Parts: sequence; C-alpha cells; structure tokens
Amino acid sequence: MRTLVIERDPKRMVITKVLGRITRRAYFGPWSPLRFAMLPDPPLPAANWVRVRNRMCGICGSDLHQIFLEASLDVAPLALPATRRIYLGHEMVGEVVEVGEGVTHLRPGDRVVRWGRSDDCQARGEVDWCPPCRRGHRVLCERASEPRPWEPIGGGFGDAFIAPASSLVRVPDALPDEVAIFAEPAAVAIHAVWRRLPRPGEQVCVLGCGTIGFLILQVLQVVAPDSVVTAVAEFPWQAELARDFGARHTFLAREDGMRRVADITGARWYRGPRGNTMLIGGFDVVYDVVGTPATLTQALRWTRAGGTVVLVGVYLHPMRVDLTPVWYQEVDLIGAIGHDVVVWEGVEISTFDLAMRWMVEGRLHTAALLTHRFPLTAYRQAVAVAVDKRRYRSIKVALVMDASS
Repeated sequence: MRTLVIERDPKRMVITKVLGRITRRAYFGPWSPLRFAMLPDPPLPAANWVRVRNRMCGICGSDLHQIFLEASLDVAPLALPATRRIYLGHEMVGEVVEVGEGVTHLRPGDRVVRWGRSDDCQARGEVDWCPPCRRGHRVLCERASEPRPWEPIGGGFGDAFIAPASSLVRVPDALPDEVAIFAEPAAVAIHAVWRRLPRPGEQVCVLGCGTIGFLILQVLQVVAPDSVVTAVAEFPWQAELARDFGARHTFLAREDGMRRVADITGARWYRGPRGNTMLIGGFDVVYDVVGTPATLTQALRWTRAGGTVVLVGVYLHPMRVDLTPVWYQEVDLIGAIGHDVVVWEGVEISTFDLAMRWMVEGRLHTAALLTHRFPLTAYRQAVAVAVDKRRYRSIKVALVMDASS
C-alpha cells in the first residue's frame, strides 16, 4: 500500500523543526519524518478487523498540525504512550474489500467512514467497558493508552488501511463520496454544540470560520433556530458564507471585537489601564473553534456572567490565557473532543449517524465547503493550498485516491 506516514524519529523531528524556521519545504524534505511510503499489505490480525480501500480523504487541521510538527512536548497528550508511526488522514471514505470472520455488520463492497480511534474498549474486544465507552464517547476511552497486541496500519492519506470493524461506520447509498468525507467533522460539530445547547433567544458566537465553524453554524440552525448567532471570520469571503449558513451578525477578527460584541449584544464596554478592555454582558455561549491563547482570552471576555465558552479548537502548546472571567464572572469553560452519542427526537443516536442522516435530509450542506481536490501524489500542493486560505480561499481540501493518482 502507498501511504503518507510520519515516523516518530526525534532526530529527524528536531532537524526538520530547525530547518522549518527557514522554509516550510523542510517539512517535506529528505530529513523530514514525513514520507510517502510503499508498505506491504498486512494480513488482517484478528477476526474483528477489516481492510478498506480508500476513495477520498479530507485534510483536517489536526493533519496539518502533525505534518508541521506543531506540538510542544510539555502538553498533556504527549505524556501518554504513542505508536512509532502516525498514519495521516481520518476524514476518509472508502470501500471494504476484506472482512474478518467475526465481522457481521460490514461486508465487501460497503462504503464506510472512519469513526475514529482503533484502541477503545470495543475495538479491543473488552467485556467490561470503561465509563466513557459505556456512554458512547469512545474517543475518551480510559484504556486507549494501554498496550495492544495489534496496531492499525495505513490511514486515509493512502491506498488502503486495516482497522477494527468497530471503528468504521457504513455510509448511506444516498451520500456521494464528496459529502461522506464530511461525516467526521460534522459529527464533531454536533458534539460541540451538544456540550452547551443554546436556548431560544440566546446570543451565540462561533469564533472561527473553517470547516468545523461552518458546520457548527448549520447545526445551530437545526437544534437552536431561535438563537441569535454571530460568526467571527478571518476573511470577508468567510463572513459572507457564514451569513449563508445562518449567522445573523458577522465581523472580522481584525476588527475591534470588544466594540462589535458590545454593539451586537448590548453589553457594556469598559477600558482600564494599559488599554485593558472588558465587557459586562455579552454572549450566552461562545464556541471557540480556533483555540489559540488570543481567541480563548477573547471568548472568555466576550461571554456574559454565567455564560459558557466551549473550547473546540486544538492548540498543542501551553497557553498564557487570562482565566479571571472563569471566577470573576463565573464563565463556564468546557472542552469538546471528537463525537459521542446524543438524544435526538427522543432517541439515542451516534453523532456520526446523526450527521449522515442530516446530510441525507438536506439539513447540512457541504457543497460549498469542498473547495479543492488533488490526487494523492500531489499531497504537497494539497497541503500548501489547505494552509494558504488567503490566497486560495480554501476550506476543505481533499485527496482523491484512484489508479492514476
């Protein structure tokens, strides 16, 4: 199989990060831990595993973080055990080509998307599941860092991969590949909104207009249509699309956010010494989809007393953030990771299944979000386009796998 892989080689990582200060081409150079590998197709290691041939895969922000080695060794996740290789690509859609004898819910020819990690209780075949797995939030599995007999091989950025069948979800026939690759980010968006569902009439802010931000805007239109939504974008074209997806108000990140939030929500604006600013009042809920120290500090100050900030964006470095609104205004700060099980219309349902249902029903629209496609072998160009949103107006960039790529 051909696949993009990152080798966890400390020497290569250090050299690449040093050279990367001069040019980003270093991350694709001969010293980079990233390589386009040709690996032998491994046999299925257990009866509950399957082999999938990839068809298409979206490039996620987390993929870019890994390619450009954007992580501090001091953050909590990096204290946990890790595999020696990182296989890139999880926003994939593919076709099952082989199933183990213990697999009953999938068969060859089924199109599938990847649910997520392959080391939770169900994937391990555990009988006594940990609390997160029991409640359906398997991304938080408490056994995920324990040793395992087999490791998944291959990812979405490649021809094929093998994985436990429990990590895959069948795609409805009505969803084309171009839509199915959004199942995972849409499931993430649904979970993020469910962490703090807005009530009728509440003022809501979506801080960040990338793929997840645009999907959160649409989810809000489904579950909280009576809320008043504001979107904060980096570029004017993102703000325009945010309005198409239901945002009543928009402004750009370069504007004076304090004044704009005060105008929109009726909050009172104050300026202290050294240009320090604060609001009394503000949004009821802020979904911070960027997750940098600057945006999180803004989100906390833009939220009314007793309101909630949901941290969705990923930032893999220790943060210097003003957390005083958490106690001074009793602002709740909660996180959101991955996807889980929610109750919709009185029925428990996986956010993955709910995302695909809403896509089939026309509640979630993704045509405007898939802006670029490249063959697998053009991955360098695809990454460059995904990074440079100013130049290319990129939202979701996808790699397409076929015989000619």
